[in-house]
Amino acid sequence: MSTIGDGDAQSGPRFEGTRADDPRVIRSRAAVVEAARTLFLRQGYAGTTMEEIAALAGVTKRTVYNNYTDKEALFTQVVVEVIAYAEAFARGLHEAFTVGITASNLRATLDDLGRRLALGIVRPEVVALRRLLIGEARAFPALAREYFDRAPDQVMEALASGFEHLGEVGLLRVADARRAAAQFAYLVAGETLDRAMLIGTTPPREVIIACAREGIETFLARYGAGEDTPRSGADSVDS
Repeated sequence: MSTIGDGDAQSGPRFEGTRADDPRVIRSRAAVVEAARTLFLRQGYAGTTMEEIAALAGVTKRTVYNNYTDKEALFTQVVVEVIAYAEAFARGLHEAFTVGITASNLRATLDDLGRRLALGIVRPEVVALRRLLIGEARAFPALAREYFDRAPDQVMEALASGFEHLGEVGLLRVADARRAAAQFAYLVAGETLDRAMLIGTTPPREVIIACAREGIETFLARYGAGEDTPRSGADSVDS
């Protein structure tokens, strides 16, 4: 199985007889990917055929193959789009941690960050794709690994980098930035993500936000550097 971005023509779209930037090609590609995503998430990879993808996209099977060499290439493209969303989120985290965070707005900034992280992680389409990748991990081990490396792991690295910076400027008390990032992510989204992954139902938006806000309170109780932030147990762990 090919990995994302390995340069193999089998892993990405191809075009025959038309330019890649032709509006007709762009529209047909989008329709095919949308149809593939819908069917993969509904029926699984093995349970979906190229004929069904073509029918749902409203194009011929030849059009599907003109754009994507096989079903594996389409599956890869579906995963690529989710990875792109996660990478953009990670880039935004780097920017958020370096611009204007002070002691007075730290809590509000982390509240906003936690809310956005939780809503991003527990998006129904992201949860569905994760469940699909877990189910197909034996058939696509490299793709599952690449998703992990470039999506959740990149977000975790961005969080760790940000918390390390906030520790250096005295806004948090952080001895292990990576551990703090992992705890932050689970506190704001772990419970709702577990429920969505295992049961298949996404909690209401207000529940996700409320859980994230309470997670921030717990995070600041452990890592906050302010005088009004509880520190019980923190000194013994950091020392």
